[in-house]
Amino acid sequence: MTKYFWMNAKNLLMNPYLIFFSVFFIEFWVIMWAFVFAANLPPIEVIMRASVASAWGSLGVLSLSAATSSITMSLLYSSKSIRYVTKYTKLSPSRFLLENLLSSLIVLATISAIMFFSVLLAFYAKNGVMILPIYPVGLVFSTFLGILFLYALSLFLNLLIVVLKAPRSASFISFLPLFLGFLPFVSLFADFGIVAYVSPFNCVMSLGYYFYSGADAPTGNYIMPATATSMNMLLVVMSLATWVVFLLAMDVLLLRKMRGVGVEDIRVV
Repeated sequence: MTKYFWMNAKNLLMNPYLIFFSVFFIEFWVIMWAFVFAANLPPIEVIMRASVASAWGSLGVLSLSAATSSITMSLLYSSKSIRYVTKYTKLSPSRFLLENLLSSLIVLATISAIMFFSVLLAFYAKNGVMILPIYPVGLVFSTFLGILFLYALSLFLNLLIVVLKAPRSASFISFLPLFLGFLPFVSLFADFGIVAYVSPFNCVMSLGYYFYSGADAPTGNYIMPATATSMNMLLVVMSLATWVVFLLAMDVLLLRKMRGVGVEDIRVV
């Protein structure tokens, strides 16, 4: 690994915007979920576990969406430097993507751990019962897959801005993953049907729900799951993995094509 790997990880961990939107902002909703939304749930383990699993699935996606938006926004401001480094040094586009991804994984894994224990402890404080995941190894796997997808998507959107030379769209595009991160929250009340397999955000939530609760995730309407169709978890994994591979391949392609955008072009919008 080059110095870039460690410097990027350190800078991201000290980024106040990333920490605020991905941790402190979501902590508010963790507390609201445990003490307000789930305040009247009966003290039955199956029901409490489904509530905790739903909270982790939706709020985990929202937290990581906020974090990846902040991470890739920093790449937009350094696009000219990235172009120079990947063209005139030994750090090829593929290697740059790998090092940026691995350093970002450290940050995103840390945020995921913070949010996991926050959900766990908030519900413990409310119910006096520690609701642990049924399949902890699977939960780690689904979180990792979700991190890969959200990182690849955010990077793709920002690189697309650079390649198309559309810096005026930077503010909107960079926050698009955060906006889309609310889709799993919407599915708590609405049945997405077969679209739940197509939407990678819903797939991330479904996997988190399954590995935490041990029950197949519904296609939507988590408040009353009996009214929705249970999802096939194998198809969910295949759908999400396809999204990850496709977006990472596009990221490498865009890295090779981009020429960079000046910081002054971004700031004037």
